[in-house]
Amino acid sequence: MKTVYVCGHKNPDTDSICSAIAYAHLKRITEGINAIPVRLGPINRETKFVLDYFGIEEPIFIENVYTQVQDIKFDKPLIFKENTSMFEAWNAMMEKNIRTLAVVDDENKLIGIATVGDLAKAYLSSAHELSKYRIPIENLLATLKGEILLRYLDYIEGNILVAAMSKENVLKRIKEGDTLIVGDREDIQEAAIQKGVKALIITGNNQVSEKILDLAEKHEVTIIKVSPDTFDTVKLLNQSIPLSYVIKKEDIVSFRLTDYIDDVKEVMLKYRYRNFPVLDEEGRVVGLLGRRHILDYERKNVILVDHNEFSQAVEGIEQARILEIIDHHRLGTIETDQPILFRNHPVGSTATIINRLYEEKGLIPDPKIAGIMCAAILSDTLVFKSPTCTPEDVRAAKKLAEIAEIDINEFGNQMFKAGTSLEGKTVEEIFYTDFKEFTVNKYKIGIGQVNTLADPGELKKDLISFMEKVRSDKGYDILLLMLTDIINEGSEILFVGDNKELLERAFDVKIQNNSFYLPYVISRKKQVLPPLVKAINTH
Repeated sequence: MKTVYVCGHKNPDTDSICSAIAYAHLKRITEGINAIPVRLGPINRETKFVLDYFGIEEPIFIENVYTQVQDIKFDKPLIFKENTSMFEAWNAMMEKNIRTLAVVDDENKLIGIATVGDLAKAYLSSAHELSKYRIPIENLLATLKGEILLRYLDYIEGNILVAAMSKENVLKRIKEGDTLIVGDREDIQEAAIQKGVKALIITGNNQVSEKILDLAEKHEVTIIKVSPDTFDTVKLLNQSIPLSYVIKKEDIVSFRLTDYIDDVKEVMLKYRYRNFPVLDEEGRVVGLLGRRHILDYERKNVILVDHNEFSQAVEGIEQARILEIIDHHRLGTIETDQPILFRNHPVGSTATIINRLYEEKGLIPDPKIAGIMCAAILSDTLVFKSPTCTPEDVRAAKKLAEIAEIDINEFGNQMFKAGTSLEGKTVEEIFYTDFKEFTVNKYKIGIGQVNTLADPGELKKDLISFMEKVRSDKGYDILLLMLTDIINEGSEILFVGDNKELLERAFDVKIQNNSFYLPYVISRKKQVLPPLVKAINTH
């Protein structure tokens, strides 16, 4: 089943995380799809408190949604062990129309690969050089449909002679330790045993006399009876050679399941191989990848919640297939190549929209899901104090609180207390607690927000210094950090950049140094971004 990733924005807040979890749950129970909630960064303290309170695991972290080898269809591998005969491998390749095989060890880890061409070349070149190979008895039996009459060896190796001449000439050529291919000529069989051969291959399915068997047993000579005649036995014998002599073991080009398709394409341009082994994280062979597999592949499936701007989305979103967007912000920059479900409502929280989706399907979320959805609404609306809050947010939160059996004010106070503590946080962690990036005309804008119950004091200087570095490194035209006092309902704005006059015009303030205070301003979405957009557009 194709995986669908449900993800919020970068630097996720409580609404982003909880909405992803709740919506993925809804998709699983109503449509049976493999919807997985994911996060694009670490969860903040407030969100951790919420998830811990309701006993829900935080979503898995993903860095990007670029297409990987594991996302596309590739061929099942044709796998053999090193001692497998060329005969068995060739027949399997012909039967399954596979041009490349993989040879693995006992743990299924890759040792080498071979193509049909490699086997054909080995077959032709080995015909007159069988003495170079160590052939397992089992291979010979399988290839020549043989039967062991006496066995003292596990391998046939050394010189292999054919009794296709007079007895005298045969005996002249035989040396101790040789293997002799012979038909029903008992006189040669006896003489060869006396001269010290270590193995007899009896062709044509001919019977071997008790006299020869007794003599062979006395001299510990292995006797194998095979079906083909002498000519065919010689022709087929080299097909018993193990794959270990044929495969390429050095400089193998392979791919991991986690490799990105863009990187795979570059490698394939350098090497003209037909197929490449695919390995899992343990180095085990799981497939074969060819050029045809990457010509038209399926992209990762993604559902976006709580955002609809490229700058806030997961890296690689332009290569993914966006299935749906559930959001409560302004329309941003994301484009899709096909029509999608886009639910965008002017409410205070994405979780409010998701609650409506549950209601439309006639479903009541279980207490844990209801609890995190309620927490998301309380977080985004600052327990209904934010100007973004709507009557629907209030209705949804109260309904969900009843299902989750929590008191809104008591839970909200606990949640904000856990989330607003700056103790032990680095300047970077504070700045990126809830940070979003926007593009307005040619202006690159970054706005962070931190809810706090206490004045950060001297920490502001460190924050401004850090913001200067971020602005310089990432090229922001305007960079702001809202220090929002939830109780007194106002925000001190720290800023860096060269657009002081634009900010003064946007918020009708006189700015001294690198900060200014905006009473009753607690919403980035409704009270900070819109005046900025208006000021930029009339600049």
